[in-house]
Amino acid sequence: MTPSRNRAGARVAALVVGVAIIAVVAVVVADRVRGDAEAEAGCASSTTSVTGVIGSEKESYFKDPRVVERLACRGLRVTADSLGSREMVVALRKPEHGYGFAFPSSTPTAQKILGEFRLSDSYPLFSSPMVVATFNGVADTLQRNGAVQAEPDGSRVVDVATLLRFAREGTKWDQLEGPDRYRFPKAVELRTTDPQDSSSAIMFLSLAAHVANNGSVVQTADEVRRVVPDLCALVGRQGDKQRTSQDLFNDYLTKGYGRVPIGLVYEAQFLTRSPAPVLPPDAVMLYPRPTVYSRHTLIPLDDTGGQVGRALRDDQELVRLAAEHGFRPESPTSQPVGADRSPTSVVESPSFEVLETMLDELAAIQRSGRGCP
Repeated sequence: MTPSRNRAGARVAALVVGVAIIAVVAVVVADRVRGDAEAEAGCASSTTSVTGVIGSEKESYFKDPRVVERLACRGLRVTADSLGSREMVVALRKPEHGYGFAFPSSTPTAQKILGEFRLSDSYPLFSSPMVVATFNGVADTLQRNGAVQAEPDGSRVVDVATLLRFAREGTKWDQLEGPDRYRFPKAVELRTTDPQDSSSAIMFLSLAAHVANNGSVVQTADEVRRVVPDLCALVGRQGDKQRTSQDLFNDYLTKGYGRVPIGLVYEAQFLTRSPAPVLPPDAVMLYPRPTVYSRHTLIPLDDTGGQVGRALRDDQELVRLAAEHGFRPESPTSQPVGADRSPTSVVESPSFEVLETMLDELAAIQRSGRGCP
């Protein structure tokens, strides 16, 4: 081999080595820049996985890519399983449930979990009043017949006492005054989920029982027995009921007033902008009178669950996103997007034990096959 070829080969080898060194340096610098950017943004460099059990109305929040990204920035990779309130308690009784937190949709369920499992920490994060999803034509027909009433500020509310009277009397839509389009041979009833499975229907039992109990929270066994016939008339005659409030709301959106002329859902489901539901052109949201607040309290079951609770409470971006999903955060700096007012007639729920007794009584009536008393 000639000296010139040796020198040429040496130059090529040096060039290759030089390029390799530059590439390595570039990767190191890029990693440092990326790490510095993450540090400046306050993001964690790694994440811890945690699974929680939640109500279905919060599914869209936890699936929002912005929420996922922000939680990851806080070092958390969260998976959320949706269950009804009673199913949630049953799931947590299993020794190997694997959940780091529970996020029920009502105060009674939260109190039940705290008491039964001897837990003390909890994070009240946001709330959502129960609302009636309906249609302007249906609301006008109900207003002509006294079930929707005007408030002094010009807004309208659904009168639960009138719905209770309709249920007692077996009133049908075609017996009401109004356009034929909104008069069909079905009972006038507020569609709900199955109270044996779903928190939203249990919230309806709470407010309906309050009305049936002459404006008082049901507390005793005698009061339970007194209100159960009315509760049966309101929810026991609906036939097939959806298991989750999201399923019911989807029926309202896609099947219209023929399937769900009036349905009980969470305010957050109607107001959410992430993603925004495709509301029917004549869709309208009314507050029932009275209504009840569904309060969403996160209960940590281990250290990672506590991290999720603190992140959702303290991170202002996560608080803002909760408001964008229609929830009313406990933080005074954020309100739900699209909520121009708050309900003025609000009642409290009975205890979890009283609600359980109501549900057991309703289930016994259903099993008997005798129909409502």
